[in-house]
Amino acid sequence: MTNLVLVVEDEDVARSQLRDLLEQGGYRVVEAGDGEQALSLYSQIQPDIVLLDLVLPGMDGITCCTQIQKLPGSTNTPVLMMTGLYDQTSVERAFAAGASDYITKPIQWQVLHHRVRRLLEARSTMEELRKQNEQVQSYANTQAVVAELSQLALSGIDLTMLMQETVALVTQYLNVENTKVLELLPDGNSLLLRAGIGWQQGLVGCATVDAGRNSPAGYTLLSHEPVAVSDLRTETRFRESTLLHEHQVVAGISVVIHGKERPFGVLGAYTKQARTFSTDEIYFLQAVANVLATAIERQKVEDALRESEERFQIVARATNNVIWDWDLLTNQVWWNESVYKLFAYSPQEVGSNVNWWFGHIHSDDRQRIVSDIHAVISSGQEFWSNEYRFLRNDGTYAYIFERGYVVHDHRGTPVRMIGAMMDISERKRVQEELQRQNLRSKLFADITLKIRQSLQIDEILQTSVKEVQNLLHADRVLIFRLHPDGSGVVVKEAVVPSFPLILGQSIYDPCFAEHYLVKYRQGRISAITNVDQANIELCHKQFLQQFSVKANLIVPILYTDQLWGLLIAHQCRYPRQWTSWETELLRQLADQIAIALAQARMLEQETRQRQELAVSNEELQQFAFIASHDLQEPLRKIKTFGDRLKATCGDSLTEQAQDYLERMQNAVRRMQALIEDLLTLSRVTTRAQPFMSVNLNQVTQEVISDLEVLIQQTKGSVEVSDLPTIKADPLQMHQLLQNLIGNALKFHRKEVRPIVKIYSQVAKVVDGAELCQIIVEDNGIGFDEKYLERIFSVFQRLHGRTEYEGTGIGLAICRKITERHHGSITARSQPGEGTSFIVTLPINSFS
Repeated sequence: MTNLVLVVEDEDVARSQLRDLLEQGGYRVVEAGDGEQALSLYSQIQPDIVLLDLVLPGMDGITCCTQIQKLPGSTNTPVLMMTGLYDQTSVERAFAAGASDYITKPIQWQVLHHRVRRLLEARSTMEELRKQNEQVQSYANTQAVVAELSQLALSGIDLTMLMQETVALVTQYLNVENTKVLELLPDGNSLLLRAGIGWQQGLVGCATVDAGRNSPAGYTLLSHEPVAVSDLRTETRFRESTLLHEHQVVAGISVVIHGKERPFGVLGAYTKQARTFSTDEIYFLQAVANVLATAIERQKVEDALRESEERFQIVARATNNVIWDWDLLTNQVWWNESVYKLFAYSPQEVGSNVNWWFGHIHSDDRQRIVSDIHAVISSGQEFWSNEYRFLRNDGTYAYIFERGYVVHDHRGTPVRMIGAMMDISERKRVQEELQRQNLRSKLFADITLKIRQSLQIDEILQTSVKEVQNLLHADRVLIFRLHPDGSGVVVKEAVVPSFPLILGQSIYDPCFAEHYLVKYRQGRISAITNVDQANIELCHKQFLQQFSVKANLIVPILYTDQLWGLLIAHQCRYPRQWTSWETELLRQLADQIAIALAQARMLEQETRQRQELAVSNEELQQFAFIASHDLQEPLRKIKTFGDRLKATCGDSLTEQAQDYLERMQNAVRRMQALIEDLLTLSRVTTRAQPFMSVNLNQVTQEVISDLEVLIQQTKGSVEVSDLPTIKADPLQMHQLLQNLIGNALKFHRKEVRPIVKIYSQVAKVVDGAELCQIIVEDNGIGFDEKYLERIFSVFQRLHGRTEYEGTGIGLAICRKITERHHGSITARSQPGEGTSFIVTLPINSFS
């Protein structure tokens, strides 16, 4: 596994953060900004896992997930859905669309790392199971074909017909155009085409090929091992034979058909396209050749000895299966040596009576098998097969697949039955293990889903103990919340009614705190099968016995790298041997509980932060009101009395006093402007208006009308090109343009008439949103762009008030307005060459 992660996130910042976190964690990351791009990248890179945002422009995350499931090779690829806010309906739809899990934003690295690692481990496990299942299925298919051929061979079919049936089976199973059985002629120099499919008419039975090392068949024969060729045109070990060349053969497999004294010949399968044959295909062809070899040898013995007992012995020794010959008239059975090797009985224990075989069949299978085999014999049928369990000498049972052939005399009376017992225990074990693993995976997924259905901590914990008790059939399951000193309280419990309740009890076990707490903090798991016999501290044993505990399984719940508590299963009626899968399941569930706790805590923190933010906003609005009233009121009095003083006593004041009065009135005006700008800044979010369609042409004309006096004073001009209509707050758009145009007029060069140009241009589409740019361009004093960020900060000025009046808040208000509209503001400028302010806004902004 390459740990390749496909991150699908439309927000650039969030996607960049995810990439950095994952790459720091050792993962390789490929990014996509929308669903269409994700599907295209998925087909190209085949990632190990997909992190998919639920909300995407255009194709949403659920639709994208559904489409991913339809792509080739996506069956076992986990999809981790990312959502900004937990929504039960969306989560259910995500799982229905094929999502493996989900994670809520903001994303914590530990949670993400654990979730990705768990899903990748699950994917690796499923892939391994799939491969094992394919291997088992391939093995079963091979065995079925070989068994079918073996059955034909045992049936006494003519050797030529058997060879023809063999090439037919091989042609179908390997999906090739040409197959052949070559027999090594007595001179040892050539091979005769005895049987085949795909060759020109008249060649079978007549055509020969060279048996020397220069031909594929001869090379196979002399090397004594299978030979596979993916492309004869580039083969260097030998030359292409005339027979293969004339039939446009390109690739093939050749295996030796072994014989008792010398090889019988070669079995080959060929195709007219370049092809690389697998090890299983080579094994299959060799197995078929072995069956054919067995049949050929048997036929030779039959021809020489005419139903001699030696024939049967040779066939019996050629296989690892148990071969038997049952005399139906005397109930005596002959066994080959495999019966002693396979079941570990001695010849004396086995004996020769059929009752030994009947007596060792599993009691649950015996009646079925005995009835079935006698039904075949009595009905005149020839073939019998079945599966059952057979007792080994060590007391265990082997799974057996058995075939038998009934031999009748000339009157049609059954007199013998010949058969073979095949040990299929390993195949059964693999199948059962696959079934168990599939069941465990399903149970774990079901419990995990139930735990995740709530973000309330109490409900999560109660669901956990209830579901674990149901799954493990334990007498008691509890969650023990630990305190730093080793004491704790049982916060949740599910217990069989006949045993005492310990829910809510505060518990302190000195032995536990001293000897076991450190181990649990390190993630250790404790499994005691028998408390009475366990090698544990006496005080801890007595502590467990007071709660009737006979066996227990304890898994730590680690939350933010701290020991939060313990997930404990008690068996109170009797000791219990905990299996490895039960231990692993409890460990995984403890991890899920920790994740659920983290999510619940995050939700709780988010809720509290939102409440605090709401309170803060309310306090800010109250402050703004107080500032508007309490700060403005004394300033108005100072201004009023200053005006009266100037009007009534101005002529009698000295020149210095008049200067003091003028400076006082200027300070009042600056203070009033400063307070007004601060209030405007605070009201950008606290008194914002709903978005509506705003014609920026109309707003700009209104601003120009408001600034008419300033335009006349500066002898400036404002040129407006066509501006778009966008979704925005109309009052804030007025404020934004007024500040920018006002600054352009105010910061003009001396002796140069200010010219302000306002125009727009369409920006590129970003994350599905169509953007526009409003440019306010002037020919004023300009500034050094190293101060670009500074000019948008509150109270930041590049010039003194003596040069240009102002509060230093106007551009900060502009930035806050653009941010509220999910836009941005920047500037291009050089000292003495004017400035261009660029405002980027969505045409259809988010409300």
